[in-house]
Amino acid sequence: MSRVRRWGLSAWLTLLCLLTIGTSEIAGCGGGGPGASADDGRTKITNLFHLYKAYTEQNKKGPADEQALMDFGKKLTAEQRAGYIIPDDIDGLFVSPRDKQKYVIRWGAKLEPTGPPKGIIWEAQGKGGTRFVALAMGYVEEYDETMVKDYIK
Repeated sequence: MSRVRRWGLSAWLTLLCLLTIGTSEIAGCGGGGPGASADDGRTKITNLFHLYKAYTEQNKKGPADEQALMDFGKKLTAEQRAGYIIPDDIDGLFVSPRDKQKYVIRWGAKLEPTGPPKGIIWEAQGKGGTRFVALAMGYVEEYDETMVKDYIK
């Protein structure tokens, strides 16, 4: 085999390996095992926040408890869920894939996009000294314990 062909084959194999590694991390297979990636944790809490937001938009207040939020989510049509970016598995939204515990939720809260940032949903323990927090202004961030305390008080 010529030197150019070996180099080309080597380059293709390297590229294939890099693409495979990148794809597995995106799919949640890198680091903490299947379904335990930071991206998966961020996605799950973001989806739960979308459900909370849909509830507050339709009821003009936050849900009183988990059952109220779950019942609301299950009554949404497929089109409504798609519009709010809420997956079909409503029951599966309430547990963090990173710490395997139910999310802590601030029940009855209004979503105020102005004012100081306030956590609406956050991981009970998180992973590696950090927790995901869904803020009332509509985005999810990963914070260390010191920062989490500021947002959940």
